[in-house]
Amino acid sequence: MQHLKKYFDRYPIIPAIRDIHDLDKAMSIKEATVIFLLTGTIFDLELAMQKAKDNDKILIVNVDLIDGISTDKVGIRYLAEKYLCDGIISTRNYLLKAANTAGLMTVQRIFMLDSGSLKTAINIARQDYFDAVEILPGLAAPYFMEHLSANIKLPIIAGGLVENKEEIKELTKKGVIAISTSEQTIW
Repeated sequence: MQHLKKYFDRYPIIPAIRDIHDLDKAMSIKEATVIFLLTGTIFDLELAMQKAKDNDKILIVNVDLIDGISTDKVGIRYLAEKYLCDGIISTRNYLLKAANTAGLMTVQRIFMLDSGSLKTAINIARQDYFDAVEILPGLAAPYFMEHLSANIKLPIIAGGLVENKEEIKELTKKGVIAISTSEQTIW
């Protein structure tokens, strides 16, 4: 398993792209190492990956949000074999397992809505087919971390509802490795 933590030692912010036209701006953030692509189509991935390579960035795509990618093992294998991304984000465990097998980085996205989703998230955290967990909303990440058993050492990314640099500092103090945000003023 690859570990994403090392990419965020100097800069814990992940630009998250919700409009494909913002890709160049995200690529221009010199300190950012990882870019999350949360929009577009399969036709955008070749150019996005070339831009990531040219800018020494890691491109991780949310396969649940990219049009034209089949949500099956063959779709994931296609991404890996055609080198259309460095990794994927998904809420779907079977896609993350397939991506892990194909050698892609993997980020399990979890929505923390209630105590039921907390139980599900803790069970998911015991798995070994992903490199990090992204908790949404981001402000719930410390709550999730408090409920993990001490033997689960898992890189946690906070995503969503983080509005300023002070919140980023607080989250990283509490052990979050990175914050993904589409708020360009924070990048």
